[in-house]
Amino acid sequence: MQLYEIGQAVAKRRVELDLTQAQLAKLAGLSRFTVNQFESGKVKDLGINKLIPLLSVLGLELAATPRPEQRGLYKAAVSANVSYKGELTERLLTHALATGQIPEGYESQISVILDEVPVPVVVKAVEEASRHSGIPLRQIWKNLAAWSKDLHLYRGVWV
Repeated sequence: MQLYEIGQAVAKRRVELDLTQAQLAKLAGLSRFTVNQFESGKVKDLGINKLIPLLSVLGLELAATPRPEQRGLYKAAVSANVSYKGELTERLLTHALATGQIPEGYESQISVILDEVPVPVVVKAVEEASRHSGIPLRQIWKNLAAWSKDLHLYRGVWV
């Protein structure tokens, strides 16, 4: 769940409780401006020490649960193909992730995936590739680290 989604849930619950933003702010020890900005999705970071009391006032809890199916392989492949002639398919991407071998001519697409595609999408693609191929996640992470070094990528999170 993204921060703006939590803000939407806060706004919905506040309305259900028939509270104004000013009332909620006072109850949670925040400014009305902060509540307004949070509910409208303009807050980039609220901080856990402000978020938990705010949710508590509303009877809401923050829970860490797995996201629903995201189709990471599909999203990664589509994102990688935007600027290139050859089409990196989900099947080719799965094979590459599982074997550590980048198909010839697809180095640019793999670089785009590892440098530009949002990290959560890449993580989901890795998880899906492991599930489809039977290759342990640890091995696929090693493959990404090797590619990161070999392709001299900017995003250093894979090493």
